[in-house]
Amino acid sequence: MQFNKYIYGYLIYVILLSGVLFINSSCSSGEGKEILSIFFDGVPQDEGENQTADSLLVRNDNKPGENKRRVVEQIFFHPPFQSRECDNCHNLQAGNDLIEQPPELCYTCHDDFKNQFAVLHGPVASGYCTQCHNPHSSKIKKLLVKKGQQLCLSCHEKQDVFKNEVHEDIDDTNCTDCHNPHGGDDRFLL
Repeated sequence: MQFNKYIYGYLIYVILLSGVLFINSSCSSGEGKEILSIFFDGVPQDEGENQTADSLLVRNDNKPGENKRRVVEQIFFHPPFQSRECDNCHNLQAGNDLIEQPPELCYTCHDDFKNQFAVLHGPVASGYCTQCHNPHSSKIKKLLVKKGQQLCLSCHEKQDVFKNEVHEDIDDTNCTDCHNPHGGDDRFLL
């Protein structure tokens, strides 16, 4: 009876391993990678794949004779995350805890805004970098967590912002066209 458990376990292992190897050895070099990347971190990208282009990638995944194209969303990566240098920010031996708390952790690579501006934006002054930026990846440049006005209006009340006569005709203008999101010389961060 004990022997049968080991045989069944071994057979399940062999079947799973065979399935993974079959998927990985598909005809197209990238065909199995999409599936493998669901289950495993670190599946290498093909050299031709560009993950940091400035515009949306357009890929033609259609059968011969079809002219449809599909737009692939662009993802922007924090360089240490993209190059799998997790230990730049995380202590891998201590449950992936951060090696230092933000903003000091962020300032090991990025500029410290405390010495650049007379007035700091609230999240910057409080060290909440990740309130606006995703530390790993984002669909928005600068690794922002939301796009345009949505980011600013997640903290600033829309009715208060738009009752100011300067903001009457801004429509969907990006707030950072006029305001520095990190700091400035006046309280309006102009």
